[in-house]
Amino acid sequence: MNGYLRISLAFGSGLAALVLAFTAVLFGGYYYVEPSLPLAEELRDIRLQIPLRVYSRDGRLMQQFGEQKRTPVPYEDVPEILVAAVLAAEDDRFFEHPGLDWAHTAKAAFDFARAGMGGERVPGGSTITQQVAREYFLTREYQLVRKFKELILALRIEREFSKQEILELFFNTTFFGQGSYGVVAAARTYFDKRLDELSLSDAAILAGIPQGPSIMNPVYSPENAAGRRAYVLRRLYELGEIARTEYDEALAVRIVSRRYGQETQLDAPYIAEMARAETIRRFGLIAYEAGLKVTTTVDSRLQNEANAAVRDALIAYDERHGYRGPVARIGLAGGGDDSSAGASRWAELLEDYSDPAGFELGLVLGVDETEALVYVRGQGYQTIGLEAVGWAAPFITDNAVGARPDSVDEVLAGGEIVRFRRTDDGALRLSQLPDVQGALVALDPRDGAVTSLVGGFDFFLSNFNRATQSLRQPGSAFKPFIYSAALEQGYTTSTIVNDAPFVFEDPVLETVWKPENFGSRFHGEVQLREALIRSYNAATVRVMANTGVANTVEHLRKFGFDDVAAPRNLSVALGAGGISPLNLANGYAILANGGYSVAPYFIERIEDASGNVLYSAEPTVACVDFPVPRQAVSAEFHTPVEVPACDEAHTAAAGSGGYDPSGADVPASSYPDARRAERVVGAGNVYLVTDMMRDVIRRGTGNRAQRELGRTDLAGKTGTTNDLRDAWFAGFNADVAAVAWVGFDEDRPLGGNEQGGFTAIPAWIDFMGEALEGQPPHALERPIGIVDVRINPANGLVASDKTLNAVFEKFRIDNIPEREPDPILAIAPAEESRGRPTPAPERIF
Repeated sequence: MNGYLRISLAFGSGLAALVLAFTAVLFGGYYYVEPSLPLAEELRDIRLQIPLRVYSRDGRLMQQFGEQKRTPVPYEDVPEILVAAVLAAEDDRFFEHPGLDWAHTAKAAFDFARAGMGGERVPGGSTITQQVAREYFLTREYQLVRKFKELILALRIEREFSKQEILELFFNTTFFGQGSYGVVAAARTYFDKRLDELSLSDAAILAGIPQGPSIMNPVYSPENAAGRRAYVLRRLYELGEIARTEYDEALAVRIVSRRYGQETQLDAPYIAEMARAETIRRFGLIAYEAGLKVTTTVDSRLQNEANAAVRDALIAYDERHGYRGPVARIGLAGGGDDSSAGASRWAELLEDYSDPAGFELGLVLGVDETEALVYVRGQGYQTIGLEAVGWAAPFITDNAVGARPDSVDEVLAGGEIVRFRRTDDGALRLSQLPDVQGALVALDPRDGAVTSLVGGFDFFLSNFNRATQSLRQPGSAFKPFIYSAALEQGYTTSTIVNDAPFVFEDPVLETVWKPENFGSRFHGEVQLREALIRSYNAATVRVMANTGVANTVEHLRKFGFDDVAAPRNLSVALGAGGISPLNLANGYAILANGGYSVAPYFIERIEDASGNVLYSAEPTVACVDFPVPRQAVSAEFHTPVEVPACDEAHTAAAGSGGYDPSGADVPASSYPDARRAERVVGAGNVYLVTDMMRDVIRRGTGNRAQRELGRTDLAGKTGTTNDLRDAWFAGFNADVAAVAWVGFDEDRPLGGNEQGGFTAIPAWIDFMGEALEGQPPHALERPIGIVDVRINPANGLVASDKTLNAVFEKFRIDNIPEREPDPILAIAPAEESRGRPTPAPERIF
């Protein structure tokens, strides 16, 4: 008996010592790890990593940036079946335990001890609360200290949060694979669905992923996902959450292995990248995970039209210059099998080739004179006829193409991998990625807001933003600013200028420059208006030489052009500086708004994840004049009865800085004086330049815009540089200023007859046609002091009473030419006979 007692006492003492030792370890461990754990108030201050999102002005998602795709969701918006599925898969006693499930924890501890401290990894017994602690506050490193921290932190979380709040954290912080954090992002990634659209099968798949996010998701392995789904469905059935029929039906649903892209609603990657870079500059890298919402000035309707306009113009250029051949050629061992088994083989062969947006990849399996059999990725077998390849004359050089094909086999051959695009009627058309590039920018002239911007053919093929980063010579598109400077120095629209050979000798650089017109033709003495309308180079250089380089460059600064865009020499008369399309569009916007300095901006506001505004743009706004009745200055001057006034009582500004189709104006008194744009060029000057530019479209180098759009409120100018390296068209009405550019990145000639009025103008026409669809004409109002006077077009002077063929011309009332003498009979030459014999080259030193 004594021996038994001694054994019992020894056992009891040992057990007590073991308990005390274990308790000491627990307390010691607690005090060891406790300082490194977050406090209760820190737990409450949880900030989810939410990506930076960029939106258009009208609320369409353009892009999101950040490693973690996440959209927070409140607990009450999570479907009940998804809650039940997660609890069945991860923690069916969640609402009963205090953060730790002792039975599961004991089993996990036993498994861990059996495996050995440094042995293989074994499944844990983590509750959902522990997973939240690990996911947000701890690393995923599998070690005993981390597990101990997890246990303590779980208890602390349970004291601080309700069960529903803990589940909300789980649904928003858990990693579900494929870059998706939280159930909202996971539902979009794997099913392209909202949470309220999830089926029982979908919910079971999602609930099965957290055990192994990288390997249990359906994109990585449909088989693994199916196995986990079966487990979750079985647990739901065992727990009485679903009926047997629901279990069977969900288990039979086929799992689709597809990764859906982020839910962008507007294709505007170039300006989205601009917004990202500016946001990071302002707020630092934390912006990637702070849930900032960036609202840009982009109008989604205009952006969509700009995208289509640039793509269509570049593809049209590319097809004019011939077909350069297939993407690749491969061998077709065993021939062009058109069976279902063959389709799998062809699909596998095409996997290594990219498929840019708007194009479809195809493999030619067989071809004869009339048609070709092509396997098109994602579409299956297609028959292609001559109408799909008829454009494909072989490319020879940028200036030459071969003959158009008469049969399909002249273009295609078996084993060729080629690209197609869809025509408007849905038919396949042979295509290729253009070598040429382009850009288009549109601004609201009232405040400089960038309403649309395209920086190239495809951002994901080349993210170089040609709209902002490419400095190209604007050519004749720069001439309106040169003529504005001339008007400032006393020229009039009827001043006679000499379009004749011109030689400039620079004694410093020891160079000689001989500007020539397109086609090397000169036209003698012409009015200033005609020189701009016809884009005469020699006349323009002579105008700048007489105006003075210093005076001209000083005037150009008012339009926002720096030394790169407007170097201090005569070559700037022909647009020899370097300028981006955005910079040029800004200059044109100043013309469009009547001479007020506005600066381009593209971010309207930035908000934090709670909707608090962190940044709001405060652009300067151009004054908008209200027309008020005035008496004509003189009956002789044919002045309209209504001319505008812009005084303190009748000043207006655009309400939001955006394009308002209603045309409504908001009184300028609604804005502080600091936001009113400064007038940098006189109203009369701008009006006269704009009027000449309207003639460019009515009857000059931009006449194609008039023919196709039929509007009376458009003004613009073509631009083509030396050797046809750049093609431009820039123009505006009072609501939109837009610039289109086409050229090669490597600065090589476009070839052929590719000029601004042929190559770039189609994109501008397509864009402006859609942008102004259904809108009434809206041109710059005639300011006070602009009068119409009869002149003799032969000498630019006010016509005498006896001058025949006189025409009306517009002038500032303080700068009307003198009246010509009264001859016995003065007959102005007809339009086609105007111009004097070309004199010998004039030399200027």
